[in-house]
Order: sequence, then structure tokens, then C-alpha cells
Amino acid sequence: MTESSPIEVYARFIKRLRKTAFIDDSLDGYDIAFLKECLRELERMKFEVSSARLYPHHRQEILSIINSRIIRLKEALEGVPTVPPRIDIRAEVDKEEVYENEVVKISYIITNPYVYGAKVKVTCRGRDVEFLGANSFTLYLNPGESRRGEVLVLVKESGEYFIGPITVEAVFADGRKLVENSRVFRIVARPYKPSLEVKRFISSKEIVEGEAVEVNITITNTGTVPLKVSVAEPVEHLKVSGEYRWRGQLKPGESKTLKYKVRLPKGTHSLPSTRVVYRDPRGREWEKVVSGEVIKVKELPPPPPEEMEEVSAESLVEVFFKSVFSAVIGYLIERYIINLIRKEVRKYPKPVFIKGNILWRRVRSGGEEVTVLFEDPIATVQEDHGSYVIIRPASLEEIISVADIDLARTLQLEFRERAKRVFRYWKPRIGEKISLDIREYDLSREELKLIERECKEKREPVDENKLRRLPRNTLLEFKYSTGGLFRKREFIVYVLVYSRLRKLYYNNVDHKPLAKAEALRAIEGKIREDKEHVLILASPTGWDQKSIEEVETYGVPGVHIILVNLKTNEVYYDKRDPVAQEIVSLITRGEIPLPPLPEEAKGDFDKLTEMLVKREIREKEYLDRVLRLIGVAPKIKISEKIEA
Repeated sequence: MTESSPIEVYARFIKRLRKTAFIDDSLDGYDIAFLKECLRELERMKFEVSSARLYPHHRQEILSIINSRIIRLKEALEGVPTVPPRIDIRAEVDKEEVYENEVVKISYIITNPYVYGAKVKVTCRGRDVEFLGANSFTLYLNPGESRRGEVLVLVKESGEYFIGPITVEAVFADGRKLVENSRVFRIVARPYKPSLEVKRFISSKEIVEGEAVEVNITITNTGTVPLKVSVAEPVEHLKVSGEYRWRGQLKPGESKTLKYKVRLPKGTHSLPSTRVVYRDPRGREWEKVVSGEVIKVKELPPPPPEEMEEVSAESLVEVFFKSVFSAVIGYLIERYIINLIRKEVRKYPKPVFIKGNILWRRVRSGGEEVTVLFEDPIATVQEDHGSYVIIRPASLEEIISVADIDLARTLQLEFRERAKRVFRYWKPRIGEKISLDIREYDLSREELKLIERECKEKREPVDENKLRRLPRNTLLEFKYSTGGLFRKREFIVYVLVYSRLRKLYYNNVDHKPLAKAEALRAIEGKIREDKEHVLILASPTGWDQKSIEEVETYGVPGVHIILVNLKTNEVYYDKRDPVAQEIVSLITRGEIPLPPLPEEAKGDFDKLTEMLVKREIREKEYLDRVLRLIGVAPKIKISEKIEA
């Protein structure tokens, strides 16, 4: 049996209601028992209507008729009305504190709980304000019906305003009348003045080479509204340390100070202007610019000459081996850096000045000045100042970041092969049928040619063996594509392994962490910026703090940048980027972190280091014993890098 339609159900209820239509007129002359039976029938029908298959407006119409007849019957049988007339009004404001020229929204709900329908007039009052739209209108509410609405009010000037009440005047179908009021809303409007003050202080406009210029930037919200502020000093190309970029919100009266130091080479330099961009709560953008400064850097005067003894060229090696030098091999950043101990004699073609606690001697040999250094390349840093050279002890950060030729070559080769294994089988989520195109770019050739050209200009022989030992800077491109010619989708993964080849060739070691800008210059023009891509930058000397902060903080849509420290296997990326998270889990899989060195084992560790320096134990035995000290089995696979 098919189910009746809502129209058919509605027709049946209307037919039943005709039997009690007399109730709408006069009830005089009807038997009380008959009227009670009609009351029971209407109450049964009311229950049926609430669950019947009806359209909403039909249900409301039938219930309105039933309710009105029930109330008339009860009045006739009991002599008094059972339900008093009532109209409900509830209102609320979206904000009680605003800025001048802002809109306040008052939302309301009007409900008719009475058994009769009502004609309702709604009026909202307010002084010294502008209503956006009508503030007085009329509507009809059936019994039990609710109606929502809102009133928009524009507050033009600062001050205190009272809006309301919302007055509801109801005239019911049975002739009764009722008036209800909402509460009055107090609105405070404050002045709207976005204003920002930027001050920049420079420690000195004239410095000596090697000194740092300290820059302080103070940003103050001098207005009456909170401001979103962004500042980024254009000093990335300089040697800079400290906080030179910031993004955040300043409340009225609040300040933010940025402090950073810049080291400049000798000469005259222009420190760029400070540009601060800020946005007010209404979305308007403003800009403050503080003009740049000219900084003069004077050349560092060389130390006074010292008296030197005259020795023969043949005795230089003898002088070296009569001196004592002990290399420092330490436990750094929860990983071991084990370096080959080399004793070298170097001849510098220009005056050399030694800083710090480094064992050295300066002599004359064959009529020329010669500085004899008894140093491990890892423990010292060479600074070329043009007319002379300064050699100083390496800082802790430089020792942590240091890599020599062999270590850099091994780490880069291992990571390059690991990347090939990973991305040959990995697939991005761009479709079902995916094709892969792999390309490899050798970025070392130009730098090797530059080294050969420089040696020729200096009239120095090219060390072919050292050139062959240098690591290979490589860019790998994994291009994934799917779809046809007109609906083709592409996703690219770039992997760059990079070292400063000139630094490694001339100094045998590189102490300085790599900057992201240096790596990007090496691959300029080779990256498809118009396609979504992952850019993995891997360096054996790690990354400077500025580069780490950039990739962890500032994201670019469609670009996923990951920095890899090949020596420590530390990875830096935006933790909010799900694509970068997936790639990091692939390239770091299988690494086993080492626990810290226990306090009670430090004495044994120092003895092992001394034995290694004196060549009393081999490096493998040294590593195995150290692993036992920290509670790791000597045959455990720590990482592919250590095995290599």
C-alpha cells in the first residue's frame, strides 16, 4: 500500500476539523458531555498532527485552528482562560566596545507562545546613531512561531551611545494586545587612529676592520588600535648575527626592539633602509621607512714586526717535529667527530699574525720571512685580510661545523646515493599513473676551473691530486608527472649536496656553516619556480642560524624547503608543512641517535682521546670503546654515514 502524500494527509485533517467548526461561533445550547467529547477529539488530533506527514506551513495552520478551538472549549467548560497572552523578545549585541565609524549588530528572536496568531510591530530606538536599513517593520507570527532578525547601527564618532530598547507591539487574533521591550545596550566608541613609530640606533658609523656595528630598531605602537607588524632588514648578504626580522602584533603603547650585529669588510658601505609594514584591524596596510646609513670600515693596522731568527730551509721540518702539538677530538652535540691527525708545515706568501693559544714560530729562511705553524687544520681558522693573514683558534661553533676534504666527499657521496634510492621508488600524491624523469647536474666544473685559473695567476702549481679528492657538488632532479598533454600535473624534488670547494682546496678544511643564500646562488636558473617542488639542501658543514630560522618560520605556497646537516644528520624544515614532514621521514629513516656521555665516563673518554692522539690505539678501536662508555653495542649500525 502506497503512503499518502502530504496534501492528502492535510485534506483528511481539514475534513475532520469541519465537525468542530461550530466552536468558532457560539457554544450556547450545546450539551456539556458533547463539548467534552469534542475537546478530547481535538486533543487526539493535536497529537496526531505533531507526527503526521505534513508540510510545515500546513502543520502550523492545522495546529493554530486546533489550539484556538481547545482554548474556547476550556473557557466554556471551566469559565476562565487557561493560557494568558504572551510575546517573547530576546536580543543581544555583537560587541559593546567599538571604534568610530564601525557597525554594531543587534540580533533578536521574537517568539509567539500564545494559542492565537499575532500581528507584531517591531521598533528599535537609538539617539545620535545611523540605522543601516529599516529600524521599524511589521510581521505576522503564528502560534508557537519564532522569527530571527538583526538591526545594523553605524556609530560615526567616538563617545558613549545607548541603543534600544527593541519594542514589540503584538495584536493577537482573539483581540488581546501586548507590548514587550528588550534591554537597552550601552555602546562605547573609541577613536580609531593607527600610528607606528620606528627608531633605529647605530652604535658607530666609523669602525675598524673586524669590529661589528650594532643596530637597534625599536618599533612602538603610538596609536589607539592593535597593529600587525612585519619587519625584515635587507642584510642577508652581509655577515649578520642577532634578530633582524620579526612578525607579530603590537597593542596600543606596546614596543618591540630588534638587535643585531653586522660585520663589514674594509671600505665604505651603505647600511640599507629599515622598512616596516603594518596593517590595521580594518585591513589597510601602511609603511614606515627609516633611511639608511653610511658606514666606514678602516683597515686593521697590522701588529708591529717581531725579531726573527735565521734558519735554513732544511731545518724547518726539524723545528716542527721538535715541537709538541696535541689535537683536540671531542664529543660534540651528542655525536663523535673523529678526524685524522695531520701534522703539516705551511709556507704563507704574505705576513702571518697569530692570535690566541696556537703553537708557532716565525723565522727567516733564504732571506724571506717564514711562519712555521704546528697546528691541526680543524683547530684553527685562517682569515685573509689582503696584505696579511691572521690565524686564530676556531670557536666552538666552527669546530662543530668543520669538515675536511675527505669527510665532505664521503658525506656528500653517501647522501647523494641515499637520495637516489629513496626518490626512485617514492611517489607524490598527484594521481595513479606517474612517470619519473631523473636528471643529475654537476655543479663543480666551474669552481674547479676557477681554482685552476687562480693558481695560474698566482704562479702556483695545481695540486691535481687534491682536485680529484674534492667533493662533487651535485643537483639531482626527480620530476614526477601524470595526466595528458593538456591536463598534465607535475611535482619535482630537487636535492642539492654542496660544499665550498675553493675553501676546501686552499685550506683543506671549512669551518663555516653554509648559508641558504649561498646554496641557492649555485642553482640559480635550474629550479622550476612555476611548479610545486621540494628543495632539499644538504651541507657537510651544517647551516647558519639565520637560514634555519627562515625555513622553520617563513613558508612559501608550493615550495617545501628542507635543510640537512650531513655531519650531524639534523634536519630543519617548517613543522607545519605535511609534505616536508613526509620527505623528512624518508630521508632520515634508519638513523639511531646516540645518548649523551655519562658524567662518570668523562675521565675514561679523555684517556681514550689521549691514546688516539698518541697513536696508541686505532680509530676503530677508539670508536668501539667510546660506544661502550655510552652504553651502545660496538657492532650496532649507527648510520650509513659512519659506516661509510
